[in-house]
Amino acid sequence: MDVDVATDILGRLPVRSLLRFKCVSKLWMTLISDPYFKMKHLNNTWNDKIPKKLLLTNATLILTRFPCIVEQVQKLDCPSNNKSLCHTLYCCCDGLVLMGIFDYPDKYLQLLLLNPSTRESTLLPFPKILSKDNCTWGLGFDSTSDDYKILKIDDKSRSEILALKTGSWRLTNKHPIDVRPMLTSTDSLAFVHGAFHWLISSLTKYYVMSFSISDKVYRDIPLPEQMYLNFSKLCGRGVSILGGMLCAYSHCVSGWKDMFKFWVMKDYVNVSWTEFLLYEVSIFNQPYQNICFRMEKCY
Repeated sequence: MDVDVATDILGRLPVRSLLRFKCVSKLWMTLISDPYFKMKHLNNTWNDKIPKKLLLTNATLILTRFPCIVEQVQKLDCPSNNKSLCHTLYCCCDGLVLMGIFDYPDKYLQLLLLNPSTRESTLLPFPKILSKDNCTWGLGFDSTSDDYKILKIDDKSRSEILALKTGSWRLTNKHPIDVRPMLTSTDSLAFVHGAFHWLISSLTKYYVMSFSISDKVYRDIPLPEQMYLNFSKLCGRGVSILGGMLCAYSHCVSGWKDMFKFWVMKDYVNVSWTEFLLYEVSIFNQPYQNICFRMEKCY
């Protein structure tokens, strides 16, 4: 078979099939392992009309993934050796999932990177700052270094970054002073346009902080003022991603009404904030954590 034809066919197959086809010949092994092929296969996956997967956990520490449209449930064994303690799913990028596992004697968080398609997993080194305080995590791909990176931020504004190729944590530049990250242990950083994003607060307002994955520079992104006007109580807020766009949401209480507001930053400039959803309902009485959105397909 012609190499170009084989490349095109293999590039449309699921990952688990490619793992089997690596054994066909040395040529196919080399082809499937080539970085260019991996990039092409990833692009084909994102353009595929087949529903993406949801990855969930439950109290029995069994991972479950199923398409959003077809109710086909598949159970995955927990990659942790000790299944007596809890673990958490934090974030994902290009089919890789970042998990936190609490199964070590000191009860500090151990990070694990999982590929649900291949069932491969890797324990990551402990961060330099072993904190039991609230912290949040982000996973993203740095195209300038061709490497995946993980950013950790805690509620004391301390941050450090891990590059998977080097396997070591490095403290980042000093976080801007006089601001406080709005974090919970279940939040994840929104990664879009080559930067991580999270919500912060100052003495007077909320806004979004971004951190470039390549040049490690912080930037402020103001939120639309209309997001918080005329509300007596703000219960929940955060940032997420929708269709490759940065978005922000808030859950506010005004009188007897609960209001859920959802804004999208269409062109990644401040003036492009657009109100996407305004929903009024009386049962929204709990803060939202780690909210994800998806148009047409879901992860």
